[in-house]
Amino acid sequence: MAHEIAHVAARHAMQQMTRAQYAQMATIPLIFVGSWGIYEAASIAMNLALPLTFMKFSRNFESEADYLGVQYMYKTGYDPQAFVTFFEKVEAKNQKQPGTLARAFSSHPPNAERISKTQAEIAKILPSRPEYVLDTSEFDSVKARLAALQNRKKAVPTNDPNKPTLRKTTADNSTTGTQQPADDRPTLTTRDD
Repeated sequence: MAHEIAHVAARHAMQQMTRAQYAQMATIPLIFVGSWGIYEAASIAMNLALPLTFMKFSRNFESEADYLGVQYMYKTGYDPQAFVTFFEKVEAKNQKQPGTLARAFSSHPPNAERISKTQAEIAKILPSRPEYVLDTSEFDSVKARLAALQNRKKAVPTNDPNKPTLRKTTADNSTTGTQQPADDRPTLTTRDD
């Protein structure tokens, strides 16, 4: 959570949107290129180059959010080593190593790099404390609420007569040859035209 709070505090989303707008404005002169083929080639090149550029910005944002997140954890009394432990668990689950092309398009730095940088930052800027917060009642409350939301079952349908429904007709009207609803509630029926 500290990492995500750091993204908000550092205004990373706003910076990314601003850069995207600048990139869109940079493509405006391509409209005035005389040849359609040149315009198409330039447009394709921009569409390939811009995402790689923005991925670099994203990696920098992720590194900054890691840096700030560790400090937020420490200042609130939590053990910053838990940040490292989290990335170690993610690394252990990530059995497959992405290829070179996958790394080029990855928006996050590699987990091993994040672990080593975070450990170095903890050692450099955060003195150890004799005691850290393990859990709080508020944290336990939030965990319980999230678990309840995750495990919530589908709502049980009610038999409320005022609730609109699409239902099959049940009564047969022998004079017109069509089925009519058993009660006066509106029902979706088909017409023979």
